[in-house]
Amino acid sequence: MVNQIICAAIKMPDGKAIRGHKHSDCIKTAMSIPAYRKANIVDCEQGFITSENEFVNRAEALKIQLDANIPSKSGYRGSNQLFSEDLY
Repeated sequence: MVNQIICAAIKMPDGKAIRGHKHSDCIKTAMSIPAYRKANIVDCEQGFITSENEFVNRAEALKIQLDANIPSKSGYRGSNQLFSEDLY
């Protein structure tokens, strides 16, 4: 199986990843978890989860999608980073 991006995620200060359809969903979920209510969620690293269950940053995620030859709904916008809008 070729490694590919499966969903958006944010990495919390303790290293745990919160997954979601889009990054805004990840933020909403994190804010609902009592342990993260006081965390500065806006400063958390935004990235993605791969099919190998690995958190990667936006630039790594774009490379994975391009290497897997997976088309984007938005054409990847000529950016060097992947956005959740590129997936759905």
